[in-house]
Amino acid sequence: MNPEAQKSLEKRKKCPACSREFTGTLVVCKHDGTLLIPVKEDLMIGTTLADKYRIETEIGRGGMSVVYKGRHEMMDRMVAIKMLQAQLVNDQTSIKRFKQEAKAASCLTHPNVITVYDCDVTPGGQPYLVMDYLVGESLADIIKRENHVEQMRALNIFIQACDALEHAHLKGVLHRDLKSSNIMLVDFEGKTDVVKVVDFGIAKLMPNSGKQSQNLTQTGEIFGSPIYMSPEQCLGSHLDARSDIYSMGAMLYESLMGMPPLMGDTIIDTMQMHVSTMPASFADMRHDLQIHPQFEAVVFKALEKKPEDRYASMEQFRDALAHVARIIEMDKFEPRPVSTQPRSTKQNLTPQRNTNAGALPKPQISSISASQKIESSSPKTPVLNTPMGSLNRVSQTGMKAAYNPHSKANDPTRINKDKLGDLKNAETKASKSKLLIGAGIMLAVTIVLIICMVLWMMNRHVPT
Repeated sequence: MNPEAQKSLEKRKKCPACSREFTGTLVVCKHDGTLLIPVKEDLMIGTTLADKYRIETEIGRGGMSVVYKGRHEMMDRMVAIKMLQAQLVNDQTSIKRFKQEAKAASCLTHPNVITVYDCDVTPGGQPYLVMDYLVGESLADIIKRENHVEQMRALNIFIQACDALEHAHLKGVLHRDLKSSNIMLVDFEGKTDVVKVVDFGIAKLMPNSGKQSQNLTQTGEIFGSPIYMSPEQCLGSHLDARSDIYSMGAMLYESLMGMPPLMGDTIIDTMQMHVSTMPASFADMRHDLQIHPQFEAVVFKALEKKPEDRYASMEQFRDALAHVARIIEMDKFEPRPVSTQPRSTKQNLTPQRNTNAGALPKPQISSISASQKIESSSPKTPVLNTPMGSLNRVSQTGMKAAYNPHSKANDPTRINKDKLGDLKNAETKASKSKLLIGAGIMLAVTIVLIICMVLWMMNRHVPT
C-alpha cells in the first residue's frame, strides 16, 4: 500500500452506532453524536492467496469470520473468500468448526446450495474457503425492506430451500444454523429468487456420512441462532433432520408475518418459549394479511414442539408446501363469490347475470334428483336447471323483477280463478257448437223429408 493510501486510511473513522464512515478531524458522529472509532487497516486487502485469489474488498464480517470479494486471477472470475479472523487462529474449537464447514460443503453438490471450490490456510495460519460470489440479497434483507413476503413467493423460496436441505440430509449433513440471513436469493439464467443456502459453519456430519468429525459437538452443547432454534436444540438434546425442519418453519413464519414466531426479552426467554410456547396464529399476529389456511397448517406442523409431530423429512415438508402452492394456484382461476352472487360450480364456471325476467328458461323440476347438491353462497338466490342441463343463475334483482309477492299477476288464487273461467268459457263454446251442428242436421233431414213427401204426393195424383 502506498504512503498516500495509508495516510488516507488512517484518517477514516467509523460510527459504531450507525456504521457511517467519516474522514478528517471529526471526533463524534454528526448524525447521532456517537464517539467515532478509527478504521483499522485490513492487511489482507490487496494480497493474493495461493498465487491465484486476489482479495479486493470486504463484503461482511461476523463473530468468527470475515468474507471478502476476490478474483481468481487466472480464470478472471469473481469469488467469495471466507476467512477465519486472525484473533481466532489459536482457538482450536474455531479451527475445527471452520474445517468442518469445508468438509460439510465438500459433500454437497446442489443448485440451491452454495458451491465451495477450494480451501487452504494463509501463511499466518488463517484457514479460508473459496466459494461462489453471489450477487443478490438475503431473505432477511427482503423481510426487513418489505415487512413480509407474499405467500406464493414464500412458497417458491422455501420449496427450493427444502430441496437443498433434503440433499444435505441425504448426504448426512445437518445445517443447525438455519436463519433468514443464510438464505440468499440471486438471479440466475433469467430466473429470479433462485435460492442458495449458505453458511454450514456449525453443520453436523451425521454418523452415516462416513466422515470422522461427527463428534465435534456433544449432546448438551447449545449452539445456533435462538430465534430459529428447535426446542431440542434449545435443550441441548439429540438432533436430527427434524430440528432443521423446525428452523425452516420458524423462518417461514417470519417471512409471512414479518416477525419471528417467538421472541422473548432475553435469549434465555426466547429459548424457553421455543420449548413451551406455541406461536400466535397468523390472524392474531397480522390481521391485515390473508394467508391460505392450509398454508398456515403446514407452517404450524413444522413448528410442533415434539419432533415426532413434525414432518418426518424435508421431502415431506417440501411436498406439503408444493400441495399448498397447487391449491392457491387453482383458487386463482375460480370466480370469486360476491355478496349477491352464488358460488361457481363445475357445470358453469362463468355464470352470467340475467336481468331480463322474461328471458328466464322454463325450469325442469323432474331433472333434479333428490341426491343432487347445489352449493350457493346465498340461499335466497335460486339455481334453475334448464332443459340443456346447464345451471342458469339469477340475481336477486332479476328475481324481484320476475316475482313480486304484492303483484296481482303473481297471486296463485287469481291464477286459479282465471283458469277456471277459461275452462267454463271453453265448455260453453263447445256446447253451443254441438247444438248448432245438431240443429243443422235436423234441419237438413227435415228439408229432405219435406221434399220426398212433396214428390210422393205429386206422383200420387198423376193419371195413368
